[in-house]
Amino acid sequence: MSSGKVYFVNFLGLVLKVVLCVILWSNSDVPVWICILATLFCVLLLAKDVYISAMVRTEYIKSGSKYKWRDRKRTFLGLPWSFTRYMLTGEKLIINRGFFNTKEDEVKLYRVTDFSLSRTFGQKIFGLGTLKVLSSDKSCPALELINIKKSAAVKELISKLVEEERDRKRVTGREIINNHDHDCDHDFDDNDDSFESTGEIY
Repeated sequence: MSSGKVYFVNFLGLVLKVVLCVILWSNSDVPVWICILATLFCVLLLAKDVYISAMVRTEYIKSGSKYKWRDRKRTFLGLPWSFTRYMLTGEKLIINRGFFNTKEDEVKLYRVTDFSLSRTFGQKIFGLGTLKVLSSDKSCPALELINIKKSAAVKELISKLVEEERDRKRVTGREIINNHDHDCDHDFDDNDDSFESTGEIY
């Protein structure tokens, strides 16, 4: 089901839940405890709809999008209720933090040197994981993707894109380590559009 259909179905469900609660509370013949239970049930269903909508928004990527993967830092019950956004293109990994005051860190994929995936018991319950990405970039030697969905699949996708980007730029791991104190961008053509990656997570 496309994202538009999911949003429309969830909107109709929200309207029906509100109507049901209004009818119950306005009917004096219905006991108060039934109204309370029905309201709580509607709230739980609404939370489920919000979760599904957030998942669709995160994982549904239109064809032709420059992003191979996007997600937010998950918080309560694995819900993406935060202002920390993770974005992956065919060339770089980006972390954007904040709402009013924002900070953006990025690392080019050919500079990535290692990965580290960790999953606590609580993260496993909600299908989350934390992926630490190490790079040879002095300004951003490490990026942490905290509480992301499908963390193992994301790790594999980044690894694949790293290898493809290194092949495209003809860079080896040894060259990256030896040149980590220098800005290597001038050695490569960042405007080269010949690279096409098909790896995406849906």
